[in-house]
Amino acid sequence: MKKKKEESLSRFKVTFRILQRMTWIFFSLLVVTFMLYIGNRFYRHLETSPFFQVKNVLISGNHLLSRSELIYYAGLRQKPNLLKLDITRLSHKITEHPWIKSAVIRRRLPSTLAIHIEERVPVALIMIDKLYYLDRDGVIFDKINKEIGCDFPIFTGIKRYDQIPAFRPLIMESLPLITVKTRQLISEIHLDLAHGVTLITLNDAIPVKLGLKNLPRRLKRFLSVYHYLRQREIPTRAIDCRYPDRVVVRYKLPMLQKSPSGGRA
Repeated sequence: MKKKKEESLSRFKVTFRILQRMTWIFFSLLVVTFMLYIGNRFYRHLETSPFFQVKNVLISGNHLLSRSELIYYAGLRQKPNLLKLDITRLSHKITEHPWIKSAVIRRRLPSTLAIHIEERVPVALIMIDKLYYLDRDGVIFDKINKEIGCDFPIFTGIKRYDQIPAFRPLIMESLPLITVKTRQLISEIHLDLAHGVTLITLNDAIPVKLGLKNLPRRLKRFLSVYHYLRQREIPTRAIDCRYPDRVVVRYKLPMLQKSPSGGRA
């Protein structure tokens, strides 16, 4: 009998402990649920509170685009709630603008939104069906407009949009040729998948063949020869820099009378 009583008492203790733990878990869950509910209701209240309405928009990094244009494009004229604002979605929307390369957005409580953008900087134009701007990364991003102008070297040779992937490597090889110095000399960069790059000089429209390989080195040789020709005012018809050991210069008619076979520099 004593043993049975001890076993019954032991089972009762175990059952009591289980019920005690279940009760503790239940009340803990109840407290957590209540706190989450209160927190959610409080956050929803903050999301509609005028205290967190966007009152100040700080924009930096813009040089070509105006502040008002960016605010309008981002849809911030309605002054949304700062806490409710989807920063990731807003960043994607802003970078959809053709002139914006990247955007970093931060909240500054209680009512300020800070936006830092990086604009695309055109380094050349590219002719396809119309003239478009081209940046240093090889991105074709917008048609030309009067405010920015068209004082850039022009890439030619691409007839259709579906040809762009085939020409992409040649475009990327040619973009480093455009520097502050060469922008004053180069009018056109003609691309040909078979024959490579041909430059057209700005002032005298001289075709300069660079080919497909070693473009920076061939450009350097061209600049040296071109400087020599201009200093001596030698009328030039064409320059070929594709040879490994020389630059071939073809003179205009007055010079051909002295050197019918052309000359080397």
